[in-house]
Amino acid sequence: MGSFVNLDGTRLLVIGANSGIGLTATEMAVADGAQVAAAVLPGSAADLPEGCTRLECDVTDPASVDACIAAAVAALGRLDGVILTAGMFDHRGVAETSDADWARIMQLNLNGPFHVARALEPVFRAQGSGALVLFSSQIGLVGHRRATGYAASKAAVNGLARTLAIEFAPFGARVNAVAPGPIETPMTAVARSDAPRAKALVDAVPLGRFGRAEEPAAAALFLASPAASYITGHVLVVDGGVTAI
Repeated sequence: MGSFVNLDGTRLLVIGANSGIGLTATEMAVADGAQVAAAVLPGSAADLPEGCTRLECDVTDPASVDACIAAAVAALGRLDGVILTAGMFDHRGVAETSDADWARIMQLNLNGPFHVARALEPVFRAQGSGALVLFSSQIGLVGHRRATGYAASKAAVNGLARTLAIEFAPFGARVNAVAPGPIETPMTAVARSDAPRAKALVDAVPLGRFGRAEEPAAAALFLASPAASYITGHVLVVDGGVTAI
């Protein structure tokens, strides 16, 4: 299972490689010849592909992020691309969302990308190159019922990616985001197990199906690759056409 771009020799760090899109991106990158460091949650037992370097990272903890980035540079020699997929979904409306709920989702979905970008800035600056790919969501572009904190956090990631693209451009580094729609991953397992809810989600997709994990993973690998060398500040939507409606 390789990607559609040439990643041979590209040095990539995937943060959030425990499962879903992050694990799939790791598998695809390794299969395509990239040198990959895969960061998983501390203490987790993720089944990573052979040939990649296993690291640990809690993106909500700045010290953990700093250590992960330093370890990845030490293991790979440099970082051509970093893909951050770590995040969580929260299915609550505004009246149901407590301060603790709000803080938890912002800490992971928004503070996490900020911590990673801040740790990467001196690395990319010293290299004079690099690509950071964040993960947003189609919900961050159009909104969604009972996803108050999630929608807000992902809309903020879009703004963060565009602003970081401007900040990183003077030293040759790029920042983009991938915004998936409904994808067959552990994050959507609860929704997919509820037949009426799953049908409503699929009915809203012009292509008429859930996406496969390799589809947003391939988009992220493209944005992290030399093939996207003139693309920065972009939010690439991989949603089967939902936002076209």
